[in-house]
Amino acid sequence: MNRREKATLVRAARRASARTEYLGWILARYQQIEKCSEPELAKKLGGSAADFPRIALCLRPRSKHFAIDVSEISRKFGLDSLELAAVVRLVEAVEALQVVPPLAGDVGILMAARARKLNERKGGSDAKGS
Repeated sequence: MNRREKATLVRAARRASARTEYLGWILARYQQIEKCSEPELAKKLGGSAADFPRIALCLRPRSKHFAIDVSEISRKFGLDSLELAAVVRLVEAVEALQVVPPLAGDVGILMAARARKLNERKGGSDAKGS
């Protein structure tokens, strides 16, 4: 691979790291979460940092075919499949926690607390007599 092809590959991998459907996004997000470098992550996965641009261009593992997809990617690039699966799952878990809406019960609790405060300010007592 010549220098121009390598630069094109790196540019494409950088673009892939900004799109959630690519493994590059997962790898970049993992690096942010764990505050690690690309070579450190490559070592954790058992692969080479030189392969990172090609790995980044892989589509991320599909939920219904997770084990198969992780296995195929790992085999192709000589990665530790358990480590790759752990990286993907950690990023997915962190992302899921960041977009969880408040529970419906939490809103009711807040509203009840607000109603109790208003009632106390007016000199009344709540329904339980406290």
